[in-house]
Amino acid sequence: MVEGRVWRSLRLWVILLGVSAGGTGAALATSAWLPAGWTATVAAVAAAVTGVFADETRTALSAHHQQRHAAAARGRELAARTLRVRDAVDPISLGVHPAALRRSARQGATRVPVFVKRDRFDDVVRRIRQGGFVLIVGDSTAGKSRLAYEAMRMAVPEFALLQARPSDDLQTLSSTVSGTRRCVVWFDEFDQFLRAGGITLEMVKAMLVGPERQVVLLASMRSKEYDRYSARQRDVTDAATWRAGREVLLHAGEPVELDRLWSPQEVGRAREADRDPRLKAATQAPDRFGIAEVLAAGPELLNDWTHAWHTGEHPRGAALVAAAVDCRRMGLHRPVDASLLVPLHEIYLSARGGAVLRPEPLEDALAWATAPVQGASSLLLPDQGRYLAFDYLIDLPGLSAIPENSWEVLLAAIAPEEAFDVGWAAVDLMRPSIALGAFDTARRHGVPDADYAHAIALGNAGQPLAAVHLLRQLHQERDALLGPDHPDTLAARHDIARYLAEAGRLSEAVVLLDRLASDRQRVLGPRHTATLVTRSSRARFLRDSGDAPQALHLFRELLPTMTAALGPAHVDVLLARQELGRTLGHIGRTSDALTCITELFEDQERILGAAHPHTLSTRFELALLVARSGDLPQAIRTLQAVLGDQERVLGLHSRTLSTRHQLGRLLAQTGEPERALEVLSAVLRDQERFHGASHPRTLATRYDQLLVARPTQGAQTAAVMLAALQEDCLRALGSSHPLTRAVTTAAT
Repeated sequence: MVEGRVWRSLRLWVILLGVSAGGTGAALATSAWLPAGWTATVAAVAAAVTGVFADETRTALSAHHQQRHAAAARGRELAARTLRVRDAVDPISLGVHPAALRRSARQGATRVPVFVKRDRFDDVVRRIRQGGFVLIVGDSTAGKSRLAYEAMRMAVPEFALLQARPSDDLQTLSSTVSGTRRCVVWFDEFDQFLRAGGITLEMVKAMLVGPERQVVLLASMRSKEYDRYSARQRDVTDAATWRAGREVLLHAGEPVELDRLWSPQEVGRAREADRDPRLKAATQAPDRFGIAEVLAAGPELLNDWTHAWHTGEHPRGAALVAAAVDCRRMGLHRPVDASLLVPLHEIYLSARGGAVLRPEPLEDALAWATAPVQGASSLLLPDQGRYLAFDYLIDLPGLSAIPENSWEVLLAAIAPEEAFDVGWAAVDLMRPSIALGAFDTARRHGVPDADYAHAIALGNAGQPLAAVHLLRQLHQERDALLGPDHPDTLAARHDIARYLAEAGRLSEAVVLLDRLASDRQRVLGPRHTATLVTRSSRARFLRDSGDAPQALHLFRELLPTMTAALGPAHVDVLLARQELGRTLGHIGRTSDALTCITELFEDQERILGAAHPHTLSTRFELALLVARSGDLPQAIRTLQAVLGDQERVLGLHSRTLSTRHQLGRLLAQTGEPERALEVLSAVLRDQERFHGASHPRTLATRYDQLLVARPTQGAQTAAVMLAALQEDCLRALGSSHPLTRAVTTAAT
C-alpha cells in the first residue's frame, strides 16, 4: 500500500514535468515548449524532486520490508509454538484447571485426574472430526477445557496444534493457519479474542477456507460472556465491536453447552473411576456442586475467601482478592500489577472496617492469596509479578456491587484500548456515567468504534439529544462508507430513533422506526432479530406517545413471530412480553396485566435466575400493578423486598434508584407525606450524584418531591421552585418532553 502511494505520487510529478519514467531532470533542457530561461530551473527542480521521491520511495520500501520481516518473525514464533495434538501432554498449559492433591491421594498422584467421559464427549469428537468452528460454553470449572482437550486427542491426534493467545497478532495468526493443511487452533476464554481490534469473521473464514484442508477452531468461553453476545439486550447498543463479536459466534453455529452440575450418568461414571479417590470424594454432593468445580477446589477457595475477612485471619488478602475479582468484572481480564491492586484493595479493606480488622502485612497477604489449595488453583493466580483472580470467583451469584472508587482507580491506570473494554463492562452492569467516561477516553485516543459507543453512553447518561446529534453524524459517515443498507448503517438509524424517544420526541421516533422496520425486513428478512426488535421498539414508543390500544395490537401481532424465530427463552422475547404487560396496564386492564407479568416473572426466574436485573425489573413491575389494583400496603412491601435484592445485586444503580423513587410516591399515596418526602429527598441526592442534575430521572424525582412538599410550603415558594424546575426541563429535555409538559402544567 505504501509503495503504491509513493509510485502514484512520483508518476504524477513525472507527467507534470514531462519526464519519462526512465529519464532524469536533464532531459527537460531540450523541451521546446518551455519558455526561455526556464529549462535550467525546471531541470534543477525536476532533479531535486526526483531525488526527494527516490528518497521517499526508499524510505517507504524500507518500512514495508521491515513490516514484512516483523510479520514473518511473528509467523515463525507462532510456528515454533505449534506441536502435534498427540504431543500435547500438559492440559494445564492449555487452561485445564489442576485438581486438588488430597492427603488421601496415592503417592505420585497427578495434578489432573483420570478423565470421566462427559455426555457431550462423542458429540464434540464428531464435530472436531468434521472440522470448522467448535465452541464449548459453560460456567467456570464446568470442565469445558478438559472436555475439549480429551475430545481433540481422541479425534485428531496427528493434527498440528496451535494455542492462540489474546496478545497474538490475530491477522498473522489467521495467515499462518491459512497456510496449514491439518490444524487445531486452541482458543481458551474465547471472549478475550472478541474485544476491540480482536478476531473478525473474515479472519475466521480465512482460517477455515480452502480445498483439501482440515482446520478446527476449538474454543471455550464462560456462559456469562457468551450470553452477552448471544442475545441482544435493550441496554446494549448495536455498536460495531459488539456486532463483530456476535457475527463470529454465530459462525460457530449452535455451541456445545456444558452444565456445571453433572448428569446422573456422568456422576455414575465418576463413581466407577475408583482409581482416583478425588473423583469419589467429588461425587458426594452432585446436587450442590459440579464435580469439576470440586476437583478444582472452587468451593474450598470460596470458603477460604469468605472466612478470611474475620479479624485476625487474612483480611488484607481477602481485600486483594476482592480487588482482583472486580478488575475482571470491570472488563480487565489480564493479570494486573500489584501497583494497581494495592490502591484498589484499600477500598475494600476500608469498607469492611480497615484497621479494626488487624490486617496482615502486604507480603503475607499476597503469599496467602497465591497459595494453591491442596495443590490446585489459588485465589490469585501469579503471572510474572502480576495477579489474576481465579475465574471461578467472578461469576458467583450475589457478589456485591462494584464500588464507585474502584472504577475511577482502574480507569486512571489502564490503556485506552482497555478503557474501551471497561466501558463495555459498565454498559453490561448498567453504569452509564462510568461507560461514558471510559468510552470518552478510548474515543480521544482513536480506539476503533469508541466514537459510536461514546454516543450511546451519552444517551444512556441522560443526554439523549446530544447523543442524537452525534449519531446523525456517525450515520452519515456509515452511509457514505458502507452504504445505506449495511447493518451498521441501519443500526445507527435505530439508535437515533431510540434517543429521540428518550428526549420525548416520540412521534419522530415512531416515523423513523416505521421506515426502518421496512428496510430491515427487506435487507435482513422478517425473522431477523434486528427487524423484530425494531417492530417491538416502534410499538413501545407508540404506546408511550398515547396510542396504547394500537401498541397492544402490534405486540400481540409481533410476539408469536418473535417467539418462533428466536425461541421462548430469548431475552428479546422476554422483554417484549414485559412490554405487553405494561401496555395492558396502560389501558386499564390491570388483571390481565398482572397475569401476563406474573407468568413472565416465573419464566425469567427459571431462565435468567432470580437475581438477574431483568427478573428484578419484572418484580418491580408487579409491585406497580399491585398498587394500581388498589392494594398499596402490599405494593409497598413488594417494592421494599425488591429494593433489598436490587441493592445487594446492583448497589447504587439506576434501577435501584427508580425503585426508591416509586416507593416514595406510594408512601405519599398512602397518606404518609413525611416519610415520602424523606425517601424522595434521599433519592434525589443520590440521583444527582449518580446521574447528574440534568438527567431525566433526576428531574422526575425532583418533580415528585416538589409535589409532595408543596402542601407544606407557601404558594409563592412552591411557584418559584416549579418555575426553576420548568426552566431546567426546557434546557435539558426540550419543550415536547412529557416531563417538561407535566411540570409546565403544574406551574400554571
